[in-house]
Amino acid sequence: MSVMFADGAIRLVGDCPVEDAETLLQLLVEHRAPLDLSDCGHIHAALLQILLAARPPVQGTPVDCFVREQVLPLLKHGEPAR
Repeated sequence: MSVMFADGAIRLVGDCPVEDAETLLQLLVEHRAPLDLSDCGHIHAALLQILLAARPPVQGTPVDCFVREQVLPLLKHGEPAR
């Protein structure tokens, strides 16, 4: 499983498939914790949609180039990198 709650944060670890979307939503509702993307690889669009709707505080820098350059700015500022 690539979505977990650890050390007071919701962590995305490695590649995050669509099967983890429900777990992510459940953790966001239950914990209202920051999102740690330090070890995040590829992220499925279903998880991205949940994150864009929930807008949790984000910490860490993703290892995946696309997530780091395109997704992270959306989550932090609402705009993609240009």
